[in-house]
Amino acid sequence: MGIGDGTMQLIVRKKYLDELIELYGTPDIKVITGIRRSGKSVLLQEFVTYLQSLEEPINIVMINLQELEFDYLLEYHALHKYILDQYKEGMTNVLLIDEVQLCPQFELAINSIYAKGIYDIYITGSNAFLLSSDLATLFTGRTMEIKVYPFSFMEYLTYYEITDGYDDAFDQYVRTGGMPGAYVYKTEDRQYDYVRDVYSTILVRDLVEKYKIRNKSEFTNISEFMMDNIGNLLSPNNISKTLNNDRSEITRKTVSKYIGYLENAFLFYEAKRYDLKGKKYLANTASPAF
Repeated sequence: MGIGDGTMQLIVRKKYLDELIELYGTPDIKVITGIRRSGKSVLLQEFVTYLQSLEEPINIVMINLQELEFDYLLEYHALHKYILDQYKEGMTNVLLIDEVQLCPQFELAINSIYAKGIYDIYITGSNAFLLSSDLATLFTGRTMEIKVYPFSFMEYLTYYEITDGYDDAFDQYVRTGGMPGAYVYKTEDRQYDYVRDVYSTILVRDLVEKYKIRNKSEFTNISEFMMDNIGNLLSPNNISKTLNNDRSEITRKTVSKYIGYLENAFLFYEAKRYDLKGKKYLANTASPAF
């Protein structure tokens, strides 16, 4: 398969699928999180395929709240009733809900179902709305989080069936990124447009909405500054000083808060400094990486 040949194929993301298989049957609420378009929904479908291959009576209740046929379940009482109605005695009942955050107060329905102990529960949600720090607050039961990231370079090679020319492939991977949805486009410009759209949706729609950020341009400036300085040492203090030199009035505290939002949404990752001589990570200094 050639790069950007306009076709889309699915690959089994074994690492994540194995995590779900390992957790199958445990009493925890399994929460699949990750950046938008990173493959959470596809992973859930792969897990359903695995369940269907088992030689045991399993009642699979799959709900994708993005699909119109489940539109009436975007109210938590209705969602709760539907799940209870789908329960079948004498079988292993597995509940899978995709994009659960689309149902306001979904946690009330999930907690009630969990308390009854009748379902093995799996849910997915966008990280902007289903943060790791929120899970203990949202759910009364124990949760296990499975974080799904964009394609690694190894997965990129698998997707395109590349078995040699790794240097050129890596250059292409660095330019294109790990968002599999971009791979269907034939030109780099179209692929960049796709990634830019994902980025803008997370930044402007998800994060600004969730955190009620009033100064959108200030928030955007910090994100763009960080992207322009990938690989450099950054701190809330030096970002604040730099932006203030450009006639912006933003405090270190605000910068730190915004960086936390961006990290929570998987737009940036903290790369800790490592002391080769002392063979340990250095404290208090970090370089966010995109």
